[in-house]
Amino acid sequence: MDDLKLLERFEPVMRFAKSERFFPMAVEPYLERCLLFPSGPAGAAELFTHLNERLIEMLGRLKSHEYFLRFVNKPLFDFDVWVWWGVLSGIALGVGWLTFGLVGVEVAMVIAILAALTIFMVASPIRLRIIPALLAVFIFLGLGFAPIWLFMNPMPYVNIAVEYLVLLPIYILLLFIWLMNVMRWIIERILPEGPGLVMDMLSQATEKIAREAYYQYAEILKTHHQAVYYGRVLREEDKAGNQWTVLQYHFFYAFNDWRLAANGFNHHEGDWEMVAVYLKNDEPYAVLLSQHGAGNMESWEKVIKAQDKDGNETTHPVIYAALGSHANYSRPEVIRSPGMYKPGRLQRFLFWFDGLTHYLFLLFNPNQKARQIAMDEIRERPIHLLEEDAFNEMKDELDRYVVRLPMEIATGDGLRIGFQGRNSEEPIEHSEDFLKRIMTGRRTTQLPNREWQRVLLNSEPGWVQYKGLWGVKSMLSEESGPPGPKWDRLMKKQTDVSPRVRWNQPLDWLSELEKHTH
Repeated sequence: MDDLKLLERFEPVMRFAKSERFFPMAVEPYLERCLLFPSGPAGAAELFTHLNERLIEMLGRLKSHEYFLRFVNKPLFDFDVWVWWGVLSGIALGVGWLTFGLVGVEVAMVIAILAALTIFMVASPIRLRIIPALLAVFIFLGLGFAPIWLFMNPMPYVNIAVEYLVLLPIYILLLFIWLMNVMRWIIERILPEGPGLVMDMLSQATEKIAREAYYQYAEILKTHHQAVYYGRVLREEDKAGNQWTVLQYHFFYAFNDWRLAANGFNHHEGDWEMVAVYLKNDEPYAVLLSQHGAGNMESWEKVIKAQDKDGNETTHPVIYAALGSHANYSRPEVIRSPGMYKPGRLQRFLFWFDGLTHYLFLLFNPNQKARQIAMDEIRERPIHLLEEDAFNEMKDELDRYVVRLPMEIATGDGLRIGFQGRNSEEPIEHSEDFLKRIMTGRRTTQLPNREWQRVLLNSEPGWVQYKGLWGVKSMLSEESGPPGPKWDRLMKKQTDVSPRVRWNQPLDWLSELEKHTH
């Protein structure tokens, strides 16, 4: 059997969550909309030797890893605007100094700061929530200092004893109650995803970029109607003499909007995922699944298989892709704070701080049940409050989780791609049971053709050799685009990237995942 027929025989069925916006696509239409930027001196120097080449042709010739692609190229969305802001601010300062001296410099600085704040806030809608929150804080501070003003300016017709023994305590009590209500309003309405807000401020893959990426992807779907996988077939022999055939299915997504879709840990342009079917002596042995830079293994016997029209089991494993993150699972899964993903220190601190904020709100809340929950927590586990996962399972007086931890929503209740048979026999969960209606009901664009377009990757087209990132490089590594299917992320003290284990040594990846499974 030739490689394409073999890939087709075992190709997976992919089930997505209801509100998924991005599906496996061809890389060519993505690259047609991308710009390439150097991320280091070696990349910048090399780029000068390829100035007149088309991007898709250039990628395979670049030797350095110091590059990143940018899919969304819009005014005020990208880092270019900060370059223009810096240049124009410098010009304004110079003109101000030459024209009006020190006063001109001060005016130019004020205009530059206001322009920077405007650019920063307009860059993503989630940042605009800061404005009403800050206004509420300033109003409260003003009301908090009002008793000091009253002390300095006694009321002429009110006895001083009445003023300080009656009116002041009533005022403080009302102010405290008002503060609790405002805090609840801020926490639940204005800043519903506190860690996500901070991440958005430090990220090049903002909420607005995520939405714009979806609009661009929807435009691509008007002319590219099928989902695509890039198949690769490897044949190896182990030390025991067993013959292995490894069928790799690589999937490329235009964007990972996990943070926006399910309060996830990150956003980033571009996303490479993989499912691999391992055949041992021509018999199906296991299915290996990519998950957040790591992976998971499921034996062939335990994998759910698609059924044909007559109800017979086929050789097509059913895979569930998580909402936004596109991590692959072998069954419907809904996980709070997935353990296989190790977020960065900043992300872990943000979720702990988010939990601490909610905990303190419960502790000082006038609601008796809320205070009792907080008091019980501090009595039972006082030291535990300092640990990263201190508030993960804690619920408030309305039985809601205090910390809105990221969720893997691999429900499978949305688009289904691949072999068509008795689709209704495949188990699913319902996204509405876990997400707000505004998230599960968000606008999506569906693929008109639910069959796979198959592309054989064994010849390794030029873009496979590209060592840079398939999305914008951000301040936070988790918010940067991923490397391609062949290459691993650059580790500390490394001068060049190396091939992924799952690409170069698939049997080693199998052995590694078997150890974790057992």
